[in-house]
Amino acid sequence: MNRHSAAIILLLLILAASPISAFPYASNEPIPLGPLPFSYTGLPDDFLYPSYLADPLAVHSQIAFRQYRIDEIHPGSDGTEGHFDITIGTRYSFMRISPTGHPNLGIEMDWGMGLATFMDTGRTDLLGIDAIYYFALSLKPVDWAAFRLTRHHICSHAGDQLDRLGDGSEFVDFDLNPLIHSGSFVRDDYLISTTFEPFFFLRPLLPEFSKILRLYGDYSAYLPGSDLLGSRANSPSAHAYIWYQYGAELELPLAQKNLGSVFAAAQISRWQESAYAPNYSIQAGYILPDGKSGQRMKFAASLYDGSRS
Repeated sequence: MNRHSAAIILLLLILAASPISAFPYASNEPIPLGPLPFSYTGLPDDFLYPSYLADPLAVHSQIAFRQYRIDEIHPGSDGTEGHFDITIGTRYSFMRISPTGHPNLGIEMDWGMGLATFMDTGRTDLLGIDAIYYFALSLKPVDWAAFRLTRHHICSHAGDQLDRLGDGSEFVDFDLNPLIHSGSFVRDDYLISTTFEPFFFLRPLLPEFSKILRLYGDYSAYLPGSDLLGSRANSPSAHAYIWYQYGAELELPLAQKNLGSVFAAAQISRWQESAYAPNYSIQAGYILPDGKSGQRMKFAASLYDGSRS
């Protein structure tokens, strides 16, 4: 039995052993756990740990037009290029255990996956793709702070997986440069994350301003070895184990969010493989009024200055 099968069987056993599995219930509703002071929600509508607004590597869906001042993949005559890129991503939260009467607090499992495409200029020909997925355990003990431990994977590809030896393949309809294969980026790591809302103490006086500011930070470490998801890789920078990032988000509601909100967000990331040089990501725009719980849509202008990692 491989590790992936073992992980799936373990999850099914946990669900089958749940004390509420014999009773009908809505999967997004908290169910009391008998005499215990806790409730169980199978598939919550929202997340205990939020997504970051300005994080280029966050799991989300987007359609973007990017103007690259330095394009190393498909540059124009002056070294710049514009690309129409699409990202498809989704998150799921499940198996939340909360204190009774506080369904938005507690501990839960969180899974996400995203595919970020890199398109040819002015067309939708696919040049490359970045893939991200993670499995996480989130903890929210209070309304104004949350924590998360994540097993994280990111990889960049340009057809190399169809020609693993770099010697040609019947499934590849172009001459694959072996350098692309040797330089493919793959990283498996563990992230420790925290976020908090420093203005939460204003809630009794100005509740609409208590959640306008969010601060956060992530610390990532590569640990050699293997786990339920297989062997952990770190290529091509095999000895660059660390990266970390931190950021802030300011969101101002319009008419108590009946008209949505405007926001500004900034993030700085630093990777050991690039000598911890700062990568800057800035976004500002408009967020539509809340719709389906756990989902938000934004229109934004963004600026990114840094490496492609």
